[in-house]
Amino acid sequence: MEQIWVDEREETLFLWHEMERCQEITRQLEELEREAPTIALREEVRQMKQQVEAIRRVFERQMSSSA
Repeated sequence: MEQIWVDEREETLFLWHEMERCQEITRQLEELEREAPTIALREEVRQMKQQVEAIRRVFERQMSSSA
């Protein structure tokens, strides 16, 4: 029983860490978006931000379902 609790706790910590990483990547992409010299590059960065946000939401759902 204790091993299951440790595994769940480790999984929750992993998911939390990954969500934080997604937030950091989003911040970096926002900076890139501001610095992008062309509209095409800004659009590509926006799409990347949307993909990262989708990944973050998956981690969030996994965290909710494991709680």
